[in-house]
Amino acid sequence: MTNVAAFNNSDLLAVLGPAATHLPTEVVVRGVSTDTRTLEPGNAFIALIGERFDAHSLVLDAFEKGASLAVVDEQWLTSAPDSIRSRCVGVASTLHALGSFAWWHRKRFEIPVIAIGGAAGKTSTKDVVAHVLGVAMNVLKTPGNLNNQIGTPLTLLQLAPSHEAAVIEIGTNEPGEIETLCAMVQPTHGLITNIGKEHLEKLRDLDGVEREETALFDYLADHGGVAFVNNDDARLRQHAWRLTKCVTFGIDTDANVRPTVRFDAALHPDLHMVYGDFTFRAVMQTQGLAAARNAVCAVAIAWTLNCTADEVRLGLQTFQPPPSHGYARMSVEAIETLHNVVVLNDCYNANPESVTLALDTLARYPASTRIAVLGDMRELGHAAATEHADVLRYACSIADHVVLYGQEFQAALETTPFVTNAVWCSTHEACANAVRDIATAGTAVLVKGSRGCTMEHVISALRQV
Repeated sequence: MTNVAAFNNSDLLAVLGPAATHLPTEVVVRGVSTDTRTLEPGNAFIALIGERFDAHSLVLDAFEKGASLAVVDEQWLTSAPDSIRSRCVGVASTLHALGSFAWWHRKRFEIPVIAIGGAAGKTSTKDVVAHVLGVAMNVLKTPGNLNNQIGTPLTLLQLAPSHEAAVIEIGTNEPGEIETLCAMVQPTHGLITNIGKEHLEKLRDLDGVEREETALFDYLADHGGVAFVNNDDARLRQHAWRLTKCVTFGIDTDANVRPTVRFDAALHPDLHMVYGDFTFRAVMQTQGLAAARNAVCAVAIAWTLNCTADEVRLGLQTFQPPPSHGYARMSVEAIETLHNVVVLNDCYNANPESVTLALDTLARYPASTRIAVLGDMRELGHAAATEHADVLRYACSIADHVVLYGQEFQAALETTPFVTNAVWCSTHEACANAVRDIATAGTAVLVKGSRGCTMEHVISALRQV
C-alpha cells in the first residue's frame, strides 16, 4: 500500500515526540513506508521488527532510495552509522510509531469512519458495506483482511481529501488490541458482526472474546459514536441498552433495520426492506446466509448515513466478492457443478461459528442428499476438543453424510458417541473418494476447513474424472 500523507516538522514532533527535536525545521515527509521495495522518495521509512525479519537491515537501502527520514528502534540507533544518525528518529517501538503516524493523519478528516469488528465475517462485511456506500460517495476501505496493527495504519495513511467515508476492518488475537486500534482509527461508527470462538489461546473463552470485541462499543460510547448492534447475536444484543447512539439490525429478531430475507433456488439472498421512503427489493449475486447477514449490516449503515433506497438497492445488486484463487468464501464462483454434484466451496477459513453458518446454508440448499466435508478448525487452544465434537454433532444433524479431515476431527469422531453418518479420511484424495462413493445426481457437497487444511485440494480432486 502506498500513500502520500504529508508531515511537516510540527507534525513530526506531535507524532514522534521529543525524539524528533533534532530534525531540521524544513523537513517534510510525503508518505510513510514499511517496505523498501515500494518506498518512494520523500517517504518516512518505519523499520518494523517481526518474528522472522528485522527491517533495520534495510535502513541504508531506504536512504539510498530517497527516504526523508527513518524511524528506528532507539537501541539500534546507538550503534547506527554517523552518516545517517541525524536523519533517524529513535523510538521505543517502531510499531507504535507507525500507529501514531496513522492516528495523527486520521485526525485531519471529519468524515464518517466505520470500524468493522467481530469474530467472523469482518472482511466480507467490510467489502459489502464499502461497495454499497460507494454508490453514493468516495470510500476508502481496508484492502483484503489487513486488519492488524500494521495493515490498519497503512490503510488510514491512504486517506485523502477526496474520500467522503472510510470502512476500516479491525481484528484481534489478544486482549487489548481492539482498544489500541480504536484509539488509532477514531471511528465515528462501529459494527461488530458477532461474538464467537476466535483466538481462544489468548482470549480464552466467549466471555473473553466478548470483552475484547465490545471494546469498540466502549470507544463509541465514550466518544459519541454510533454503534450498530446485531440483535441476532444474543451476547451483542445485551449491549444495546448502554449505548446512547445505537442502531439495531437483524434477520431473525426485531430490530431498527430488519429486511425480509428469502433465498432463490441458487441461494441468492433476496432482501425486501420496507421503511417509509427507505423501501426497496434487491436480489444479490452472492450466496448463502453469511451473504445475507453481511447485506443487512450494509443496509443498516447505509440507512444511518442517509443513502437512498435506490443507492442501496444498486449497491447490493451489483456487489461481487473478490476472486478466491481456488479457495473461497461462499460466493458466486464458489458454487459449481461437478459430475452432477453441486459443490459449495467455503474453504477460506473456519471457526465454530462460520462452520455452523455454512452448515445452515447447506441445509437450505435444494438437494436430494447433503454431504459436509470438514477440515480441522485451527487456533481454538484448549477448547479445540470440545468445539470439534460440538461441530461434528451439529454437522451430523444437518448433513446426510459427513466426511472429516484433520487430527482434531479424527479425535472427535473417536470420542463422540452415537455418530453413525461420519467418516474420517487421512488425505484430501481419500475425502474426494468418500464423496464419490456416496454422491448421486442432485447431491450437494459443502467443503470447509481452516486455511491450513487446504481443503480446496479436495475440490481439485473432485474435479478429476
